[in-house]
Amino acid sequence: MKQTTIPVSSITNAMRGKELLERHGVSVYIQRSFHMDDQNGCGYQLVVNGDGKRAVDMLRSAGFRLKDGGKER
Repeated sequence: MKQTTIPVSSITNAMRGKELLERHGVSVYIQRSFHMDDQNGCGYQLVVNGDGKRAVDMLRSAGFRLKDGGKER
């Protein structure tokens, strides 16, 4: 199954995003980022199993500011 990583600005946003996505049936977990720099916020990301574009769209619709649209791996 493909996975998409979505960098978030804080651990709080990671937890809120995970809760939102799980309420909508998206399989997601929080992971510490391996490459921390100014563009990756505090070093946390959401890892989405399945449709990453749908997850990004849901987060943006809920008001989350995402630095990166998500990267498939």
